[in-house]
Amino acid sequence: MKKIRFIDLPAELVAGTGVLLEQLDLCEDAKGTPVTVKSGDKLSVSMSNGTVAITYHRRCEFFRALSYLPGVLAGDAAVSEKNDQTTLCLMADCSRNAVMSVEGVKRELRYLALMGFDSMMLYTEDTYEIEEYPYFGRMRGRYTAAELKELDDYADSLGIELIPCIQALAHLERALQWKIAFDKVSDTPNILLVGEEKTYEFIDAMLKTCASCFRSHRINLGMDEAHDLGRGKYQDKHGYRAPAEIMLEHLGVVTEMCKKYDFKPMIWSDMFYRMAFGGAYYVEEGDVPAEVMAKVPEGLTLIYWDYYTTEKRRARFSHMVESHLKFPNNEVMFASGAWGWSGFAPFSRFSLRSAEIQLEACQKYGMTDWIITSWGDNGRECTNFASLPVLLYFAEYGYSGKPDTDRLEARSRACFGIGFEELLTMDAPNDMADSTEGPKNPCKYLLFNDPLEGLMDAHMDPATISEGFASAEKRLAALADHPAFGYVYRSLAALCRVLVRKCDFSVRLRNAYLAGDRATMAALADETDIIVNDLDAFVKVFRKQWMTENKPHGFAVQDIRIGALRARLLATADRIKEYLDGTVPSIPELEEPVLPMKTCSVENPYIREHGWGKVVTTCIL
Repeated sequence: MKKIRFIDLPAELVAGTGVLLEQLDLCEDAKGTPVTVKSGDKLSVSMSNGTVAITYHRRCEFFRALSYLPGVLAGDAAVSEKNDQTTLCLMADCSRNAVMSVEGVKRELRYLALMGFDSMMLYTEDTYEIEEYPYFGRMRGRYTAAELKELDDYADSLGIELIPCIQALAHLERALQWKIAFDKVSDTPNILLVGEEKTYEFIDAMLKTCASCFRSHRINLGMDEAHDLGRGKYQDKHGYRAPAEIMLEHLGVVTEMCKKYDFKPMIWSDMFYRMAFGGAYYVEEGDVPAEVMAKVPEGLTLIYWDYYTTEKRRARFSHMVESHLKFPNNEVMFASGAWGWSGFAPFSRFSLRSAEIQLEACQKYGMTDWIITSWGDNGRECTNFASLPVLLYFAEYGYSGKPDTDRLEARSRACFGIGFEELLTMDAPNDMADSTEGPKNPCKYLLFNDPLEGLMDAHMDPATISEGFASAEKRLAALADHPAFGYVYRSLAALCRVLVRKCDFSVRLRNAYLAGDRATMAALADETDIIVNDLDAFVKVFRKQWMTENKPHGFAVQDIRIGALRARLLATADRIKEYLDGTVPSIPELEEPVLPMKTCSVENPYIREHGWGKVVTTCIL
């Protein structure tokens, strides 16, 4: 551990510095190398005559500068960076069952600080405590007010603004399921009832809670994907009204409410486009009607989100940026995606290809507010830290321009203690699928593909799929002993071990049944025992991953899903044996034709389907 001695370290940097030094293998000592600290117009780290000099413009730049300190002490070249970004923010999803633990968020904040991020959002639909509404977030792992204040203090000590990120219109189905508490404020099962006094009492309680827990004067109100706005109780009460009118009325009321708490609000922008273009968000031509743009409340920031940019969609992305910049009264932020919301493994390579195109356009159009979203759709099986390579790419792009491979590798080791390519190895469980035009997630849908019904059997290449998972297992297992991230690689490797046999089990069983190959069917019945044993081993390390990063709430869903898979494997073995011993004359499920769930090609049969309920059965769950 290298020893250093700070000279003139400002008081506002002391706490955060203490938090980060151990992670950097540094310690303070009266006999250590002197390190001077002063504010300036840029970030720089240099060494001269045995003394290190750090300058910084914003606090977040100082903590990024610390990540260069070990290298400069070891003789690396001096560093000088000028950051023109006004916002560099991670939005972490804490609403799709996996609610990051307080320690998990703190770990994330330390990584963000070393990269130079200035802000973070915890996306909380109903996973924060509102004192007046005890059913809000009940048994969901919601953050208490004390926890949020603790995290806000911790973030601030690292130069990071913790921004409340909530929902004030849609995506509230987990809360609104409690009719005993929220029936009078619900329009549809996931959308609030606009115009209802009790709705605004509820929203006021949200805002009051956020104001009491966060220093930030910015707040993300959500309001995206409100597809059925005004079509439930609202229509029963008021008759049909154009969704755009309802949206603008609600926005006007809520943005005015924000002034009471000195909040500057922002929302996701998609609803303005969906209402103008028949439900579509992304368009290659055309704009939101000028009369609608003019009515969007002044001072409301719009967030253009796009997680799907590819080379073929480059022109579309540029058009959407240009279109957003035409709103006369509103600033615009851009939100990209660090794909980790389609199963157990991320799609960082796809995210990086998208980011390269997106950031070129952002710089061209002068968009300097960047959010990187890390969603958790359908249960958030993926580690929260899978987003690190994408976050690093955005940080390096913002601070020093488009980074090359060598820079990313060096910065990854400096900030995280692991190589960039090693982090990208987390993609391995889906590498057999071509995700050039969009993520494909066989490692999730083939795990839960029913061993007897095989609804996903059309979406694999049986000739290569097992070998693909075997190869992925070897690559992941090679990193299983990493001191900080080994638990993630062990979990993903164990998943791939299950899939080596499970992935094409239903295909092999159907083929044997239709061919009258009783010996192979008997062998497959025995093979289920091996798969179940591998599945049990996977659950053990997967639970370890979850509990290392998240609160325990939400893992019940994983127990239910994986437990159901285990039961179906055992039931399938019984059904095979009953057929072979003559107890039953046939297995009807194996006589059904194989049909694709989605359009695909013979060359690339893989798809993206992250909905567990769609994969396991066509029957009512």
